[in-house]
Amino acid sequence: MDPSDLAAVAMFVKVVELKNFRAAARALKAPRSTVSARVAQLEERLGARLLERSTRAMRLTAAGAAFHAQVAPAVEAVAAAEHAVADLETAPSGELRVTVPIETGQQALGPVIAAYMQRYPEVKVHLELLDRQVDLVHESFDVAVRVGQMHDSALVVRKLTPPQSRLLHASPSYLRRFGVPRKPADLRNHALLAMTGEKDPTSWAFNIDGRSVRVDVAPRASANSFLVLRDLAVAGVGIARLPGSLGAAAVKDGQLQTVLDEFAETGGSWYAAFPSARQLSPRVRAFVDILAEVFPPLIAGPEIISARHRGRRVKRRR
Repeated sequence: MDPSDLAAVAMFVKVVELKNFRAAARALKAPRSTVSARVAQLEERLGARLLERSTRAMRLTAAGAAFHAQVAPAVEAVAAAEHAVADLETAPSGELRVTVPIETGQQALGPVIAAYMQRYPEVKVHLELLDRQVDLVHESFDVAVRVGQMHDSALVVRKLTPPQSRLLHASPSYLRRFGVPRKPADLRNHALLAMTGEKDPTSWAFNIDGRSVRVDVAPRASANSFLVLRDLAVAGVGIARLPGSLGAAAVKDGQLQTVLDEFAETGGSWYAAFPSARQLSPRVRAFVDILAEVFPPLIAGPEIISARHRGRRVKRRR
């Protein structure tokens, strides 16, 4: 096909998309007669009628449907490529809307947004800390930071961290008073601190002989905040199951220590999620790049490299 044929193909695709020659002509900023004539020329070039026209309706023929199915993705890809090239010449600007779980945002998003705004001063950032699942498209968010399995096929995801395990933390004073648990079943004799924001806060998963085993627990205290649970553990109230990153500083300072590390199950990874990359704006692309650069060191705590991770069986503590 020569360039005029390619233009006619784009016109044909727009007519099918809008189901009307007049609407397609408006969208293409071309006379209706021109659009109709170019589609007719395309039909003559192909030797097949693509559209059945009447004064009241227009519909695809079988040949038209087959042709459209093949060429529409190509026309869309060309348009996306044009946008991508234009974006390379455009500095990020406008408003960026981001949503992050509450405690994760409090812990790690300040430095991310600061780095982003310093590099791209023309962007206005709107951050909402929300623990509920957000519909990015219908609620007009550009990016979400999420942990765990990603099931929404309408979103594009970029992995930010390796899997983050939940580790059991207790203060040295608590362990001196009540003893160190040696196996998950021992937790029934301990004061436990549960996170109510988790799907099943009274059932904790452990890796036992390579299998995931859940142990029912009866919490002494519960809260919908890992930070509160960490502070309760530091105060000697009980054993808290925390993301490794949230307990890391207290472990380093000797305020907490971890127990049952060899039974820790691998947790979920952190992801950046955003709508289709095909129309990704410069401000979103730049933010995701900086997020991938700045976020992981802030959120990733010390991971327990168990024998299960290395493909070998763990030797348990006695």
